[in-house]
Amino acid sequence: MADPLAVTTRSALRGLRVGDRVPAADLGPMPARRLDATVLVLPGRDGADAYVAGLEAARDRFAEWDGRVRVAEPDGEAAHRVLVVDRYRQVYAVHDATEVDALPDVDELSEWFRFLATACPECGVLDDPLLSGPTP
Repeated sequence: MADPLAVTTRSALRGLRVGDRVPAADLGPMPARRLDATVLVLPGRDGADAYVAGLEAARDRFAEWDGRVRVAEPDGEAAHRVLVVDRYRQVYAVHDATEVDALPDVDELSEWFRFLATACPECGVLDDPLLSGPTP
């Protein structure tokens, strides 16, 4: 059976902004604890194989903070897109870049996972994420 993220409407992922909620189908099966944060990678046309391989190599490091990575099929757009999504499917950060070197690295994503794993659920959504910038 095909990976659900590979067959989703990738254009919908391109349109998401900070504060939006990701459709549950795009995140795939959630673990029983439902504490995972997810990094969604949507590669553009110039391949991000080395970047994705680096994230896959850090799988255990991300798992220490209940983080996981999901990768969509490349969609042919000029820019690569990385979304940081919390356990409630809310987008906390959006990174678009034509060069993979400009995307968040393993250390930055580890910090996001650490932040989201320890965030208080009563804090709610970001009040004004565009003015305050990324949290970590």
